[in-house]
Amino acid sequence: MKEILIGTKEQFTVFPAEVQVEDSLYFLTEMDGIYTLMSSVCPHAGYTVDLEDGELVCPLHGWTFELHTGRCHNVPSAKLHSYEVILRDGTLVAQMG
Repeated sequence: MKEILIGTKEQFTVFPAEVQVEDSLYFLTEMDGIYTLMSSVCPHAGYTVDLEDGELVCPLHGWTFELHTGRCHNVPSAKLHSYEVILRDGTLVAQMG
Protein backbone atom coordinates (compact mmCIF):
# COMPACT_ATOMS: atom_id res chain seq x y z
CA MET A 1 0.00 0.00 0.00
CA LYS A 2 1.28 3.41 -0.97
CA GLU A 3 1.02 6.25 1.54
CA ILE A 4 0.52 9.76 0.13
CA LEU A 5 0.96 12.84 2.30
CA ILE A 6 -2.08 15.11 1.87
CA GLY A 7 -1.14 17.88 4.30
CA THR A 8 -1.74 18.96 7.87
CA LYS A 9 -5.20 18.80 9.37
CA GLU A 10 -5.11 22.58 9.88
CA GLN A 11 -4.71 23.19 6.12
CA PHE A 12 -8.27 22.01 5.53
CA THR A 13 -11.14 23.95 7.05
CA VAL A 14 -13.86 23.43 4.41
CA PHE A 15 -14.93 20.04 3.07
CA PRO A 16 -14.98 18.67 0.52
CA ALA A 17 -11.60 20.11 -0.39
CA GLU A 18 -9.92 19.72 -3.76
CA VAL A 19 -6.55 17.96 -3.47
CA GLN A 20 -3.95 17.35 -6.17
CA VAL A 21 -2.18 13.96 -5.89
CA GLU A 22 0.37 12.94 -8.51
CA ASP A 23 -1.22 15.04 -11.30
CA SER A 24 -4.76 13.85 -10.48
CA LEU A 25 -7.57 15.74 -8.75
CA TYR A 26 -9.28 14.23 -5.70
CA PHE A 27 -11.74 15.45 -3.09
CA LEU A 28 -10.92 15.21 0.59
CA THR A 29 -14.02 14.71 2.73
CA GLU A 30 -14.50 14.57 6.49
CA MET A 31 -17.36 13.30 8.61
CA ASP A 32 -17.18 12.84 12.38
CA GLY A 33 -13.38 12.88 12.28
CA ILE A 34 -13.15 10.28 9.51
CA TYR A 35 -11.34 11.45 6.38
CA THR A 36 -11.75 10.00 2.90
CA LEU A 37 -10.10 10.81 -0.42
CA MET A 38 -12.52 10.54 -3.38
CA SER A 39 -11.54 10.23 -7.01
CA SER A 40 -12.75 12.94 -9.36
CA VAL A 41 -13.24 10.45 -12.22
CA CYS A 42 -16.84 9.49 -12.94
CA PRO A 43 -17.24 5.68 -13.08
CA HIS A 44 -19.67 5.96 -15.99
CA ALA A 45 -17.68 7.59 -18.78
CA GLY A 46 -14.46 8.74 -17.12
CA TYR A 47 -15.42 12.41 -17.19
CA THR A 48 -14.14 14.73 -14.44
CA VAL A 49 -16.49 15.18 -11.49
CA ASP A 50 -16.81 18.79 -10.31
CA LEU A 51 -17.61 20.30 -6.95
CA GLU A 52 -20.80 22.36 -7.40
CA ASP A 53 -22.55 23.99 -4.45
CA GLY A 54 -21.12 21.41 -2.03
CA GLU A 55 -22.04 18.42 -4.22
CA LEU A 56 -19.93 16.16 -6.41
CA VAL A 57 -21.46 16.29 -9.90
CA CYS A 58 -20.50 14.83 -13.27
CA PRO A 59 -21.43 17.53 -15.80
CA LEU A 60 -21.50 15.05 -18.69
CA HIS A 61 -24.69 13.22 -17.64
CA GLY A 62 -25.66 14.97 -14.41
CA TRP A 63 -24.78 12.13 -12.06
CA THR A 64 -24.34 13.24 -8.44
CA PHE A 65 -22.35 11.47 -5.74
CA GLU A 66 -22.68 11.17 -1.96
CA LEU A 67 -19.89 13.20 -0.36
CA HIS A 68 -18.74 10.67 2.23
CA THR A 69 -19.17 7.34 0.44
CA GLY A 70 -18.88 8.26 -3.25
CA ARG A 71 -22.11 6.36 -3.97
CA CYS A 72 -23.96 7.62 -7.02
CA HIS A 73 -27.44 9.02 -6.33
CA ASN A 74 -28.60 8.27 -9.88
CA VAL A 75 -27.23 4.72 -10.18
CA PRO A 76 -26.74 3.22 -6.68
CA SER A 77 -24.48 0.45 -7.99
CA ALA A 78 -21.97 3.05 -9.28
CA LYS A 79 -19.43 4.64 -6.97
CA LEU A 80 -16.40 6.92 -7.05
CA HIS A 81 -13.13 5.25 -6.06
CA SER A 82 -12.24 6.20 -2.51
CA TYR A 83 -9.25 5.81 -0.25
CA GLU A 84 -8.90 5.80 3.52
CA VAL A 85 -7.09 8.78 5.01
CA ILE A 86 -5.49 8.49 8.42
CA LEU A 87 -4.48 11.28 10.79
CA ARG A 88 -0.93 10.71 11.96
CA ASP A 89 0.60 13.29 14.30
CA GLY A 90 -1.57 16.06 12.83
CA THR A 91 -0.84 15.05 9.24
CA LEU A 92 -3.37 13.53 6.82
CA VAL A 93 -2.01 10.50 4.95
CA ALA A 94 -3.95 8.69 2.20
CA GLN A 95 -3.71 4.90 1.99
CA MET A 96 -3.67 4.31 -1.76
CA GLY A 97 -3.27 0.90 -3.37
